[in-house]
Amino acid sequence: MERIEQRIVIAAPIDRVFHFHDDTRNLLRITPPSIKVTIETMGVPGLGYEVVLKVRQFGLFTMRWRVRITEYEPPTLMSDEQVSGPFAYWKQTRRLREVEGGTELTDIVEYRAPFGVLGRIANALVIRRQVLDMFTYRQQTTKQILESA
Repeated sequence: MERIEQRIVIAAPIDRVFHFHDDTRNLLRITPPSIKVTIETMGVPGLGYEVVLKVRQFGLFTMRWRVRITEYEPPTLMSDEQVSGPFAYWKQTRRLREVEGGTELTDIVEYRAPFGVLGRIANALVIRRQVLDMFTYRQQTTKQILESA
């Protein structure tokens, strides 16, 4: 199981940062340009909320990804877990806390690549770096959007 944890401080109130992340439409705004995401279904944010995404990467691979909110405690905690999709296991947790100057956002991603040994090799060569880069991009873009509003 892989675990990645990244933090960023955003000069915005905690409620605003939390609700930015519980609005699935904002995912489209913070996804790296190399990844094309379409929202196929979504509902009202909250515990048990599910969303289905269509994700296209490298212009080659298209996959459907269904995730469910499994922890939802505004404005400090939200987790989503893959119901079906590209990983053998995926859980993303967002922890927020008020700090001097705004809100500290911590993204914690736990995942397991598919395909056993081949997946572990792909993770070491490519996947882990892509996940790190994606969350760095998302956090920086979230910061830019929320601090410029």
